[in-house]
Amino acid sequence: MKGLACPSFIQHFLALNFVDDERSTRYDSRMKELSDKVAVVTGAASGIGLALSEMFSAEGMKVVLADVDERRLDDAREIFSARGADVATRICDTSSESEVEDLAAFTMDHYGGAHVLCNNAGITGMGDAWIGSMEAWRRTVDVNLYGVVHGIRSFLPIMNRQGEGHIVNTASMGGLLPMPGAAPYNATKHAVVAISEGLYLELKLTGSPVEVSVLCPSWVKTRLMQHEVLAPTTPMATLMSDIARSGIDEEGMSTTEVAQQVLEAIRGDQFWILTHPDSRHLPVVRMQRAEKLVNPKF
Repeated sequence: MKGLACPSFIQHFLALNFVDDERSTRYDSRMKELSDKVAVVTGAASGIGLALSEMFSAEGMKVVLADVDERRLDDAREIFSARGADVATRICDTSSESEVEDLAAFTMDHYGGAHVLCNNAGITGMGDAWIGSMEAWRRTVDVNLYGVVHGIRSFLPIMNRQGEGHIVNTASMGGLLPMPGAAPYNATKHAVVAISEGLYLELKLTGSPVEVSVLCPSWVKTRLMQHEVLAPTTPMATLMSDIARSGIDEEGMSTTEVAQQVLEAIRGDQFWILTHPDSRHLPVVRMQRAEKLVNPKF
C-alpha cells in the first residue's frame, strides 16, 4: 500500500473517534484492582515469567503458569502451593497454535476468565544467521514471533467478550536497537514491537476494552542464554554470545524490578515498558540518524 505511513494517512485515522471514553474509564478503574482476577504467563518457570507470576500472585490474582520446562514448572507449583497461592500450571510450547489454544481452554475451564496475558516465552536464537544452520531462524521465529501471535489470537477474543483485559508482549531493547550477530532475535523482537503497537492502535480505533503493553528490557538476570541449544560456531556468534552473557551477569536488572514495572504499566494503561532509563534515549538516537540519512553505527 503506497503511502501507508504518510502523515495524511496517520492524521486521517487520528481524527477518527472510535473510542468510547466512558468505557475506557470504566476499564481503567477495574484493572487497577487485580485481586481475584486471572493472569496467564508463558515462559513462567523461570526468569521474568516467574517473577511476573510471583508479582501477580502477591496481588491476589489467580495465575496460570505455562512453560515447556516441566521440571522447573513442577518446582514453581510446589513453591506457590506452599504459600497458599491459587495457581495452575500447564506444559505449553507456544510455537504450537494448538497448544496455546489448549492453554486458553484450560484457563477458562479452570478459572472462567483471563484478565492479564503475558506473552513472555522467548529465546535468543544466537548464532551466525548467514552461514549457520537455518534451524536457529526457524526456532526463534516459531517461539519469539508465532508464540506471541498464538497468544493474542487465543486470548484476545476471551478478553473482548468479558469486557476487560490487558496483554503484555515481551520484546526487548533488541526490538528497538538491532545487534550484530543476532539477526533472528532482532527480527522477531522488532516484529513483536510492531505487532504490539499495531494491535494497541487497532483496539483503540475499534473501542475495545483490552489494553496492550510491550516490554522492552535491556540486560536482565535470567537463564535466557542457558536455553540455547545451538552452540556458537563462528567468531561473530561467539562474540555476541559472550557479550550477552557478560551483560546479563554484570549489568542485569533483577527480574523482580522488571515485574514491578509491568505491574505498574498494567495499572496505568501504559504501552511502553522500557525498563532501563539509561538506554531509553538510544532508539531516539537511532531514528535521528535515520532522519539525517546517517549510516548505522554500533
